[in-house]
Amino acid sequence: MSIASIGKFVLSLAFVAGLALAIPQVSHAQSRINDSIARKNGAPFWANQRTSRNIQHARDYSRGMQRYATQAQVIQPTVTQAESQMLGQQLQAIQRDMAIVRQEYASNPKVVEQVKKIETQLGQATTVQKSLHEECCKTSPDGKMCAEMCSKIHTSLDQMKVEHDKLLKELGHEDAAHEHQASDHEHHDHGGTENKNSK
Repeated sequence: MSIASIGKFVLSLAFVAGLALAIPQVSHAQSRINDSIARKNGAPFWANQRTSRNIQHARDYSRGMQRYATQAQVIQPTVTQAESQMLGQQLQAIQRDMAIVRQEYASNPKVVEQVKKIETQLGQATTVQKSLHEECCKTSPDGKMCAEMCSKIHTSLDQMKVEHDKLLKELGHEDAAHEHQASDHEHHDHGGTENKNSK
């Protein structure tokens, strides 16, 4: 083997050795990054994201039902039953996800206290929703009564959103906030432009 070949061989060995030493350091650094992401975006993060989305969906259902109950000439029980049932499912989903957050942060008094505030509003909304669903299941639901109950639920949900936003800030989970309002405004603005153009 020539001296040049030996030199290339030695350089190749040095390069491979350098890679072998560098890879564990890169892997360790990547592991630390992944751990940080996992802590921020783990189960509580996704539970908060679902909660943010479900609060908004529940608000949409309560607002929609209130409009229907006050504007429809004849209240169709099949409609009110289905909508009140979906509203109840949204509230149940919020309850499940808040339990995840409470359990994960059981040692953090601030988070536990904030979750309790959300659960208080959730309890009020759930109690009214059960009464709403009973009324919706009647042969001839009382539209005025349904509308009043939807209004109470919506008020609880509005307060719940305020408390949940505070929770997101406390946990650094602002990225989990639901962006429905921004897209909803864009949709209305776009629709409004179309309506103006169609005139």
